[in-house]
Amino acid sequence: MRARPLLGPALGLALGTAIGLGGTPFPRPVAAAFLLALSPPLAPVAFAAAGWLAADVTRAGPPRPPAGPAVLSGRIASPPDRTGDRVRFLLRPTEGDLLEVFADPTAWPLALWDRVRVRVELRVPPGPRNPGGRDPAGRLRAAGVALQASAVGPVVREASPSPAAFLERARERLADAAARSLPTREAAVVRAIGTGDRAALDPDTTAAFARSGLAHVLAVSGLHLVVVVLGFERALRAALLRCDRLAARADPRRVAAAVALPLSGVYALATGAGAPVLRAAVAAAAVLGGTLLDREVDALNGLALAALVLLAGAPASALDPGFQLSFAAVAGLVLWARPIRRRLPVPTPPAGTWRARLLEPLLEGTCATLAASVATAPILAYHFRQLPLLGLLANVAAIPVGSALTALAALGAIGAATAPALATPFLLLARPLAWALLALADGAAAPAWGGLGVGSPGVAGVLGAFALALLAGRARGLLRGAAWLGAAAALLLPAPLRALAARARGGLEVTFVSVGQGDAALLRLPDGSAVLVDAGGAPDGGADPGARDVVPFLRDLGVRRLAAVFVSHPHPDHVLGLVAVARAFAIERVFSNDDAGGGDAARVLASLSPSPLPPGARWARAGVVFEALGGDRAALSGNDASLVLRVSYGSTAFLFPGDVEAEGEATAVARGGLAADVVKIPHHGSRRSSTPAFVAATRPRLAVVSLATGNRYGFPHAEALARWQAAGATVLRTDEGAVRLLSDGQAVRRVPAGTALDPLATLRERP
Repeated sequence: MRARPLLGPALGLALGTAIGLGGTPFPRPVAAAFLLALSPPLAPVAFAAAGWLAADVTRAGPPRPPAGPAVLSGRIASPPDRTGDRVRFLLRPTEGDLLEVFADPTAWPLALWDRVRVRVELRVPPGPRNPGGRDPAGRLRAAGVALQASAVGPVVREASPSPAAFLERARERLADAAARSLPTREAAVVRAIGTGDRAALDPDTTAAFARSGLAHVLAVSGLHLVVVVLGFERALRAALLRCDRLAARADPRRVAAAVALPLSGVYALATGAGAPVLRAAVAAAAVLGGTLLDREVDALNGLALAALVLLAGAPASALDPGFQLSFAAVAGLVLWARPIRRRLPVPTPPAGTWRARLLEPLLEGTCATLAASVATAPILAYHFRQLPLLGLLANVAAIPVGSALTALAALGAIGAATAPALATPFLLLARPLAWALLALADGAAAPAWGGLGVGSPGVAGVLGAFALALLAGRARGLLRGAAWLGAAAALLLPAPLRALAARARGGLEVTFVSVGQGDAALLRLPDGSAVLVDAGGAPDGGADPGARDVVPFLRDLGVRRLAAVFVSHPHPDHVLGLVAVARAFAIERVFSNDDAGGGDAARVLASLSPSPLPPGARWARAGVVFEALGGDRAALSGNDASLVLRVSYGSTAFLFPGDVEAEGEATAVARGGLAADVVKIPHHGSRRSSTPAFVAATRPRLAVVSLATGNRYGFPHAEALARWQAAGATVLRTDEGAVRLLSDGQAVRRVPAGTALDPLATLRERP
């Protein structure tokens, strides 16, 4: 067995970092464990203590409430990242903690180490929206960032651009050259692969690469660094070997390695310094350094070295999905690719034969892809709630194409940095490769069965799946099969168990999902079926709440299909999220207010073929009755024509009035039947809604307002909330997180939103 002295310390450092990132304070007595570093067998314990301390020290304290606009001066502490029409970067001010800054681009691009001054408005980062959702505030705090800053003026340099600014300028020049020479989608792919610039990728392209299992080809990582840096090293070595004079004076291997060694760091910076490419840069540096020292580097030792370097420098990088996927994929390759190949019923062909030249690389590539796919499956399920079923086949075809495209894109970037015209030949050669890569991604993502939607297995499920997979790799016979089945169960069963627990508990569960400035509510009926009322939407662009919030939440709860969807009215903030929902789940029926709408909302609604639910009409399932209230909508329009939906279960009722305002409310009051235990406050708490007559007619105990933090409309208006509170209602807000309520048919009570993902806690909710 090979000696791997770095593996234990790396695992110890990772464990300690995880403890610290979990928020557990570092106890001072644990510092005594540092002395164990003097004993090699106990060194992992010392590294665990070091990781724990580093993560604890790095974590930012509780955010101080922002005190209005401020002028900040400091150095940029991360490579700037384009997000839409803004640039995002970390700023280390002259005084104070790190900040995440969003600013407009500058004429000469901002870069790592630039010294700048900027006027900003500070804000506290948002926490998790929904159970199992992402936690931006938690991740930023782990990295030492307590506040975000939005620039209200230009970013001004206080000194000459840093050397890294020239790398950023090269990225911009490649973007300009690609826009001139290539179609839009192909140009975006070349930019992403060539320099790590993902700003031009549209949501559909990003989703296609994720669903097809080709996202790693699009994100600069080890594959790209190997092609560029080690490809350059091999080419230089071959050229030196052809020159007898140089080969006689110096070892071509060492000369090529010495020249290529700094290139790995430059390439990582030039492509955005993401965790995957940094991991690859450290590993490449180890390999090239080994060549200089005439030492062979063990793959696991190299991976451990990369983990030690990255976690020591930035403990919070362990929370980055790219970091996790990169290390898991390489570990899978090292541990399982060769064993999988040995178990194939195809003997290894003799060297020099056509089978060795053609068939064996194909088989080895397939085994490597399978090993990496198995290793990354738990992380994909945890973060992205989907597993690409066609990823194996897609990768076999896409990796050669992506490798060639990487080389051409890198040459194009070098050409653009030198003189824009020099990039054109390389970009034209890259065009068919970019088209082919897009075709592969689109083709593998197109079939409904091409991706398996899964619920997040949770941290316990991920760890259990990895532990059992490692056991399967070392076990034999029936134990191996049982271990693989156990790993699959740990990955796939948590979501169905949550659904079974909710069905066993019974009752009507209503969750007002936090979707930003929009509406979405999930109802789980006593028989376990699911109904959705609206699905949010982003009318001004940006992240789609349907894909970001609604679909992951439904998958985590084990929802496989929707018994019904009710659309209050065809406005973007209620409808656009249904695109992602309809793509992810079968929908048995859709009801609407019979308004076709306009623009994107109309196209989305038309694709769902809704049935109108006129006032007085009902639909029932599992003892829950859905009834349309209000008067004749023909005399109303816009918000006032919203579907006013009353959902009753036993003697309890929930009222969903959409965005009705004064006129629509008056019509509903005139018809009657509005009394409810819970009311979704109309039109996000606008002052033009929640009239005294409507509030008096509903008489709720709880009133829920759905809105985004700091929305531009100023919702909810104070006078609207005051009317509900004066009527005795407790007001709950989705900008503070999802609101989850449970009815047993006799009373409605609020239950913690987070327990929806805990089957045992769900069972304990039975009255």
